[in-house]
Amino acid sequence: MTAVEVRTPVRVLLVTTGDEVVEPGTSLPAGKIYDSNGTLLEAAMLQSGLHVTRTGISGDDPAELLALLRGRSGTVDLIVSTGGVSKGAYEVVRQAMMGHAVEFVSVAMQPGGPQGIGMFDGVPFLGFPGNPVSCLVSFEMFLRPALAAVVGIPALRPSLQARLTESLTSPAGKHQVRRGTLLPGGTVRLEGGAGSHLIHALANSNALVQVPAAVTELDAGAEVEVWML
Repeated sequence: MTAVEVRTPVRVLLVTTGDEVVEPGTSLPAGKIYDSNGTLLEAAMLQSGLHVTRTGISGDDPAELLALLRGRSGTVDLIVSTGGVSKGAYEVVRQAMMGHAVEFVSVAMQPGGPQGIGMFDGVPFLGFPGNPVSCLVSFEMFLRPALAAVVGIPALRPSLQARLTESLTSPAGKHQVRRGTLLPGGTVRLEGGAGSHLIHALANSNALVQVPAAVTELDAGAEVEVWML
């Protein structure tokens, strides 16, 4: 056999939005934050076998974001943005996507409730939330399984059962995704709280703890599904 067919890696355009966001490695003025979202998502996508192009940071001007996307959309298979998808009056991604086939919805999940999905100039578009844990959980819950189903990579996260080392509570009607560390003996320790800004807890984790929407309380020792990171 002298030739084999291979799949071209999915080309993803990754854009972070927000006037308050600056590139890592630069000085951090008062009231600004570093772009942890782009770093988290790029690492997850590269690990998953995707070809990633980062646009840099787009501010809160919808015209600026549209110009940036239109200049790159013809060279990619998928566009992923972070931030600007909630219900506020000045959410830049929502404003920029007016008139395009993009729908903004609230998913019954914590973190990662606000989501955008649709097509922009003929290219599939996903709008993830702006909080760092939310955007990574969104990738793991939505984009990773979709890519696995459509193009065969990346593989789904290994899933297993473990027992909680402590009790937890979860909001009624929402699927909660907590960060945790799988320990020897088949137990899992929660890392940090449920907040979507707790990057330190995420960095200390090696698993995502899945709490179904119908569950509001679990005692220590209860069995839960965990996805290994």
